[in-house]
Amino acid sequence: MEWQEKMRQIAEEMKKRDDFAVIHHYDADGCSSGAIVYGALQREGKTVKKKWIKQLYRETMEEIKGMGKNYVFVDFGSGQLQYLKENFGDNLFVFDHHQKTDVEHPWHFSPFDYGINGGNEISASGVAYLFAKTMSENNSDFLPLAIVGATGDMQDFAGSFVGMNREIINEGKEKKLIIVENDLRLYGRVTRPLVSFLTFSSSPIIPDLTASEENSLKFLQSLGIELKKGDRWRTYIDLSPEEKKKLTSALIVHLSMHNVPEWKIKELIGEVFIFPNEDRHSPLSEAKEYSTLLNACGRHGRAEIGIEVCLGDRGENYLVAMSLMQEHRRQLRQGIEFVTKNGLEEEEQFYYFNAGSEIKESIVGIVAGMLYGSGIVETNKPIIAIAKNEDGSLKISGRATKDLLRKGINLGKAFKEVCADIGDNSEGGGHAIAAGLKLEEPHLPVFMEKINAKFKQQITP
Repeated sequence: MEWQEKMRQIAEEMKKRDDFAVIHHYDADGCSSGAIVYGALQREGKTVKKKWIKQLYRETMEEIKGMGKNYVFVDFGSGQLQYLKENFGDNLFVFDHHQKTDVEHPWHFSPFDYGINGGNEISASGVAYLFAKTMSENNSDFLPLAIVGATGDMQDFAGSFVGMNREIINEGKEKKLIIVENDLRLYGRVTRPLVSFLTFSSSPIIPDLTASEENSLKFLQSLGIELKKGDRWRTYIDLSPEEKKKLTSALIVHLSMHNVPEWKIKELIGEVFIFPNEDRHSPLSEAKEYSTLLNACGRHGRAEIGIEVCLGDRGENYLVAMSLMQEHRRQLRQGIEFVTKNGLEEEEQFYYFNAGSEIKESIVGIVAGMLYGSGIVETNKPIIAIAKNEDGSLKISGRATKDLLRKGINLGKAFKEVCADIGDNSEGGGHAIAAGLKLEEPHLPVFMEKINAKFKQQITP
């Protein structure tokens, strides 16, 4: 069976039913995919509620039951299909892109069943979009959210989107929902003032500029680029084509002079995805910044705000989302300052830090990823971040670099295998470059020992 036929069967079945509860993850991909499925069902005239959760554990089943008659799980469920079946039986639908188990269910859609890699070829929001479009061609306007979710899940970590993501992008170009430009790919093109644009660059890390506001300022001044226009700080999108070319050329020369490998320099330029139907100075006009705004909503306990923005609210909920993004950035800065002050520990195969309750468990993984661009840690090993959950358990987050992936590191696989070894309700997994798990504190020493051994296996053929 082709994926189109499977999706058609699921869509037809859902059209026959009513009283749905859409349960989705709280990050950018979870909000994007949740909004698509929720919106598609609403447009069919269905009664539908929605709920975001941080992770799908056995103990979360009780807080979900009673929301509706039919349950749709989005951006998780493939790895938890056994106990979802036990709790919801035939009143269950799952749209996920994570690795699946050998458990089957007629209304479970996994791209892996059709030779599509859910790690880099399609995200949950892409799967949700395929469902929505199958439900009705009128749902094509959800297409940008498919790319926002894939961006949030870092599926373009190799420099561009491939597979089904690429097909969705091509469709978006044809329908004039997406503009694809080959340009500077540094984060913050729309909203970061130029000095911050360079200071906070982490992909790639720019020697002498990343983490140095003073050097970034001098670099821009040396190019004769005006930093302000009137009272407003200029951002990259405010630059003229000549200024953009001058800045890009200077950055390439700068990286070359610092002996940065050619493949890393190539990261500087690539595809950027612009949504022409949004205000060009809004973070919603560019895929990376849109995904950050959704992450900010979810990671600060307000994923429902992100959903409303995805569904078109550019009024009150959008303003709240913008304030949450500012708070998100503030807390990330504080997280970096905490690690800078307290330092990292080092094991043979990884670096780590234990933030306890000093950094929110929902953002500790993002802080870990940002450390690679901070200048306080090398990029030669994965980073493990530890924080305390509200229930006293530990949130373990892992981050890696593209270079580490080339050497064989796969965080999601390692975390999943170690959790299986430890047992005792330890649950975890994720993607090759970013993963997480929940762990009871007494198991931490065993986890550290096992993950060290697992990483060693991965990079030693």
